[in-house]
Amino acid sequence: MNFHHVVLVGLSGSGKSTIGPRLARRLDLLFIDTDKTVVARAGCPIDEIFATRGEATFRAFEREAVREAIAGPRSVIATGGGAPVDPENFRQLWEGNAVIWLDAPMEVLISRMEGSQRAGREKRPLLANGGARLRLPALLEARAPIYSQAHVRVETGVVRPEVVVTEIIRQVRPGQTRTRSTSRGNAAASASPPANTPSKYASLRRGKGGSVGRSHD
Repeated sequence: MNFHHVVLVGLSGSGKSTIGPRLARRLDLLFIDTDKTVVARAGCPIDEIFATRGEATFRAFEREAVREAIAGPRSVIATGGGAPVDPENFRQLWEGNAVIWLDAPMEVLISRMEGSQRAGREKRPLLANGGARLRLPALLEARAPIYSQAHVRVETGVVRPEVVVTEIIRQVRPGQTRTRSTSRGNAAASASPPANTPSKYASLRRGKGGSVGRSHD
């Protein structure tokens, strides 16, 4: 697969910030988290941007973060959960890049986000106040048509991060994975679609989506 950047998309809790740095190291690329770029540029956490300046301001920061990442050197780019929904972001992220949809069963996503919220590690405005259980299924339903256009879909629910990374590399750079890791990567790829995936997106064709299972909503 010919590509410039590797772009990770998916709901919050899908594993983007966990998989991204590991994948970047294996591919010898930079790692960029667009949420962190937004925070650095705004000078405050994302929940504060939402509370004091509104979602529209956050999305403007996000578009600029995506533009900056795409214009930069080859990288693994972890995007916010809602970033690909923006048409301009979608165009830039998909144009000439390898887009990977990280997915996981809904209960796993909810458990991860609720745990992060309780521990204070994550403050995601659209999922606050118990909203993960209420909002994540609706967000998936709305965003699946976008995510399903990824070149590869990988399930991350019960798969170790290094197995996920190996499977992504197997898909985007055939022959580069270590022989001893490939069989495990194949197991991740052949796993059944997670239960939360809408049935119309359960069987994703290569080029419209491929198979492991996190970002900002």
